[in-house]
Amino acid sequence: MSRWRTLSLVLVHVLMIGHIVHWVASGRTLSPVEPSEAMYTLNEGHLNAGFIFFAASLLATLVLGRFVCGWGCHFIAYQDLCTWLLKKMGITPKPLRSRVLILAPLALAVYMFVWPTAYRLWMGVPAPALSNHLIKTDYWETFPGPVIAIVSVLVCGFAIVYFLGSKGFCTYGCPYGGFFALTDKVAPGRILVTDACEQCGHCTATCSSNVRVHEEVARYGMVVDPGCMKCMDCVSVCPNDALHFGFAKPSVFGGAKFPRTDGGTVAMASRQTHYDFSLGEEVAMAGVGLLALLCVRGLYGQIPLLLAMGMGGISAYIFGKVLRLVRSANVRFQNLQLKRGGSITRAGWAFMLCAIVLGAFTVHSGLVQYHAWRGELLTRSLHIDDSVWSAGNAWWTQASSEKRTRVVDATTHLERVDQWGLMPTPATWADLTWLYLAQDRDVEAEAALRRMIAGTPDQAEPYRGLAGVLKKTGRMAEAQAFYEKTLSIDPTHDAARADLAAIHYVKGMAQLGRRDIEAAVVSLQAAVGLRPAVAIYQYNLGVATFMAGRPADALPHIRDAIRLDPDDPDAQGFEQIILRELARTRP
Repeated sequence: MSRWRTLSLVLVHVLMIGHIVHWVASGRTLSPVEPSEAMYTLNEGHLNAGFIFFAASLLATLVLGRFVCGWGCHFIAYQDLCTWLLKKMGITPKPLRSRVLILAPLALAVYMFVWPTAYRLWMGVPAPALSNHLIKTDYWETFPGPVIAIVSVLVCGFAIVYFLGSKGFCTYGCPYGGFFALTDKVAPGRILVTDACEQCGHCTATCSSNVRVHEEVARYGMVVDPGCMKCMDCVSVCPNDALHFGFAKPSVFGGAKFPRTDGGTVAMASRQTHYDFSLGEEVAMAGVGLLALLCVRGLYGQIPLLLAMGMGGISAYIFGKVLRLVRSANVRFQNLQLKRGGSITRAGWAFMLCAIVLGAFTVHSGLVQYHAWRGELLTRSLHIDDSVWSAGNAWWTQASSEKRTRVVDATTHLERVDQWGLMPTPATWADLTWLYLAQDRDVEAEAALRRMIAGTPDQAEPYRGLAGVLKKTGRMAEAQAFYEKTLSIDPTHDAARADLAAIHYVKGMAQLGRRDIEAAVVSLQAAVGLRPAVAIYQYNLGVATFMAGRPADALPHIRDAIRLDPDDPDAQGFEQIILRELARTRP
């Protein structure tokens, strides 16, 4: 069965690659077939392929159990590959058995898919209207960049197996698995056993879903553990062909009792689950894992939720091992003896060092996250308006002392993010720009925008922002160049187009005042070319063209000005002047 499942998972990746190739080639394609996309359907009414796939998977699980997890998930493939590689290295990943951490996937699933809808209903907000988003042009819009995608695979597909065992992410991190585990409980599809079972334990030894198969079939006549992903490996290795997939009473109803007997005695006594950590240790681990998740989620605008979940799970496990190193005489981790007879081994000290480095990184990340959150919260509360981009900005002088204090506090928090952060954060620079401008600290605002441009050279908005600061400080030629750069990156950027047109207009009016008529016509033509629907631009271009001795060319601009502003008496009067001049000079 493992060969067939490998083929199935390879085909999944072939389909994924084909999906991306189709998008690159055509510019539009089916929206991502990713369950997390269902959040956009529930919260914004965007019907997409991810929602349909997730709903279909849940329905299939209601009947067949967790087949989709075992045979159709790309992260299962990465975890299986990691398990295979570790075994080749002589390491068999020991599964973590926990009664508290196993609740994490369901908690995350509720947070992602239930809480937003429940909150909306509680607040009385109507459900969003359903709209068709099955086809997308920006396929990668909701996905991280390639670096974070690779890190996600390495952490949630590989590293987590080494720490938490085969299917570690499925068991302790996957929110979709949280729902699949619930629906599996009512599914009739089960791994069943016949009387040929001799309790040899081959099935449990082979199971990569960390299910104690031989115990379950002895007690219930079938596998009832919702962690069973129907990989069918246990069926394949059974020497007596005693296991098979079939249908039986769902485990939520208790399952069919199926005691095994051997010589008239019950072979399977009452089942007692052994957990790797005490309940108190698990609660502490869960707290550390939650804190780690909060510290790294969205860090530097990069870490997505599922990667943060994987990092939180690993942090929780490492913390649990550190507790054992402090409290127990003998501690082992996978194939490493960390502590023996009360003495920490060389491997133990290395483990402790890694734990300290990870802890320091997490605490540092938490501090950066706190300052980013606090700074952004204060900035949003200030409602700084566009007037700060204008020369003679009166926002600061008109602000209350309380508002000024908040500006300074927000600036301090965000400057700490900028100084302490391990990665550049363009969002922080963007907020700092507004805060600096509000305080008339134009030099710092310009520096922040130049750093944004260096960090994101393909984004149009930082160029437009820098042009705005240059315009405010009177450096019109430089501002014009950066507005033109903005439009070269994004020709549809209407705000940059309007700002550039304004620069050409001001320049043209200044040239007109100096009686540099032809130069004024060229500048005003540039303004009209960028913003043809502005009446004052059309009017002044008509005036300049008339002054250049071309009344016939001036008339269409004056008439456009009248069309755009029919109540303008100056334009109507100037039209009559042009008509009289044309009549006078007509042969």
